[in-house]
Amino acid sequence: MTCDIGGDRIPESLRELLVHSGWPAAFPGTASVLSDEDRSRLSPPLIDRDAGFASRMIAEHAGCDLIANPYRADLVDVGRSVHHRHLFRPSIRKLSVQVRKAILAEIRTPYREAVRRQISEMMLQSPYVVHLSVRTFAARAASGQWQRGDVGLLYDPSRRDELDWCLDLSDELYFAMPDLRVRRNHPGRGTNDSLTKAMRKHFHDVHYLGVELVLNRAWAARPVRRRGEVLRSLARAIRDVTPEATQRAA
Repeated sequence: MTCDIGGDRIPESLRELLVHSGWPAAFPGTASVLSDEDRSRLSPPLIDRDAGFASRMIAEHAGCDLIANPYRADLVDVGRSVHHRHLFRPSIRKLSVQVRKAILAEIRTPYREAVRRQISEMMLQSPYVVHLSVRTFAARAASGQWQRGDVGLLYDPSRRDELDWCLDLSDELYFAMPDLRVRRNHPGRGTNDSLTKAMRKHFHDVHYLGVELVLNRAWAARPVRRRGEVLRSLARAIRDVTPEATQRAA
């Protein structure tokens, strides 16, 4: 299990460079301050702390390994390819090429290498690896419409193993929590630019299953008992549909 955008830290090695470049969030006392937009359940957050919380809870209860990016996603979205338009936020795109290269070298490259290395090690121990990448999505779409779905499973429909695994998980969740609305390849597509897509290319000749587990912020951003119940049910369902996986498999 991975979480790309749940961290809220700034690397010490980059702080001075970012201060000198004029990036506002790098100044003392601003790194942990969130705007109203960041807190909102209605819009995508700059720092997805709720995805970080969810990934930790699911990993703990499912017995999965977790690799979580500890650094702020408004520095760089480590799940995006280097040419993706949303790799950097506008405030970072305004900075010099030197600063952006330093951010990639300090944050994105080590994170993705750690994920690749972990999957490779697990391939030596297990017949297959299921990689879940956790994010949240806005309760309301850009069009203003409410998102119809509580949990999204984003996968490549041309990969039969991913399709079957997601169907099994959907069935398991239906029996465990009939009111939970689970949708496949919604609100995005599993073939869009993402860490799982990159890992599919890298592990194209082995049994690698890459699935994005996306949670609606309408409930995932509410610190109430019901959120914990849903996350624990998700963890149990993930564990139950992955019977051959060891405790190191995620």
